[in-house]
Amino acid sequence: MRKITILFFLTVVVVGVGFGQGNSRLPDNKELVTRAKSFFIHSDTFFMKREQLESSLLGRAEFKAWDLQITNKRELADLHVRVRRIPFTNHFSYTVTDRATDTVVMAGQVDSLAGTVHGLVADEIIHKMKVYRGDPAQPQKPAPSASPI
Repeated sequence: MRKITILFFLTVVVVGVGFGQGNSRLPDNKELVTRAKSFFIHSDTFFMKREQLESSLLGRAEFKAWDLQITNKRELADLHVRVRRIPFTNHFSYTVTDRATDTVVMAGQVDSLAGTVHGLVADEIIHKMKVYRGDPAQPQKPAPSASPI
């Protein structure tokens, strides 16, 4: 009787594990970045305030065109941006992580001596997002018409 119970238990566990792995595919980075609508910014360094990076991102035309937002509630953001400074250097590393899957979708490093780190990080994030989302359509200026003389 004990062998039957153990056999039954093992069968239930194996079948349960098999069903649990049916749809465990993580979305790729393009999918995560494309569907993101909100950011949470965190700075681990005294040399860059989070408000500076928020302002730099909000001031970018692409950020506005993609209709993105910045929230101060970590649990509501789709993407988390974290900036750190490597001690005793002018190297700042950043990561952009999808909140739901905890997947790092972008990362990089910038060098800044003159307090421009927030602009450099914003530029890199926007540039990398263009790869995934495409360059937002810019309003086209009408071509000057040639007038007959």
